[in-house]
Amino acid sequence: MENFFDFSKLKGYELEKLIDLASSYKSGKIKDQPLKNKNIGLLFNVPSTRTRISFQTAIKHLGGEPLTYSAHELQLANKESMKDTATVMGKYLDGLVVRWYNMNDYGYGRNTLEEIANNSNLPVINALDDKDHPCQIMADILTLKEKYGQNYKKKKVLFTWGYAERKKSPGCTHSMLTAASLLGMDLRIAHPKGFELDEQYLSFAKQTAKESGANLEFSNDLDEAIEDVDVVYAKAWGSLSLPGYEEQRYKNEIRDNWLVNHERFDRANQDAYFINPLPIIRGDEAIAEIIDGPRSLMYNTAENRLHVQKATLASIYSKDKILQKN
Repeated sequence: MENFFDFSKLKGYELEKLIDLASSYKSGKIKDQPLKNKNIGLLFNVPSTRTRISFQTAIKHLGGEPLTYSAHELQLANKESMKDTATVMGKYLDGLVVRWYNMNDYGYGRNTLEEIANNSNLPVINALDDKDHPCQIMADILTLKEKYGQNYKKKKVLFTWGYAERKKSPGCTHSMLTAASLLGMDLRIAHPKGFELDEQYLSFAKQTAKESGANLEFSNDLDEAIEDVDVVYAKAWGSLSLPGYEEQRYKNEIRDNWLVNHERFDRANQDAYFINPLPIIRGDEAIAEIIDGPRSLMYNTAENRLHVQKATLASIYSKDKILQKN
């Protein structure tokens, strides 16, 4: 049985191979249909645009049938247990793509994914929980590889916190940190004090970086962190330590200090790219002129979600599998 929750079970070369597989699907070199006659469920308890649509399309392209469910449409809305729901889904489906989290209860999302996998006995793919968003980060890395070739590992990537009114998952940040440590990338993470990442991810990344040669840096000052970087990746995430009312007040106080504007973006290298995984509200994490500017890769990464989803699904359902067993 194979599940895909995060990158922690992968070796660096396996992650690289998975990203290369996505590139092969994008170029048309691979046109197989490993999901032929398979029904793949998509179970979401929070909204989704790119993840939902790209997985639906990828499943169809690979010969399968995507079946999408929102939690409020099922008996989960009437307090049926996830154990019962997952067990029954396992009788009908061939796999599940799950987006599930509640940022007021950190860890709830991952625990739910594990419960679904254990009771459904189906392969479960993480479509964003409260800890990881691996499919998004693979799309980001594929985009960087398209721009820089294998030299992307030597480019300085800044992953910076930005303001958002709602409390977002740190999934992208955790997954980027893990991926960078596995691939030997040059990554700098900037965030305000109070928005530190999960210590489990920090420990894993620092240890893995020793083996891969990755360069990992951390900063609490965006003005300093953005100096001479090649990529500016702006992404909001919620605090894992601050109470909700205190976090909201604090975010409002510091939001201008963490906005990617012209003055700050000019401190990056002259040809630096901008990335955001979407959705984004212009004026929160970055100004509209940068988001919609010629150096924005926002829609490139969105497009690459489709090809990454194909690679992820194929790695589980093809005979020549890539992902290790959990």
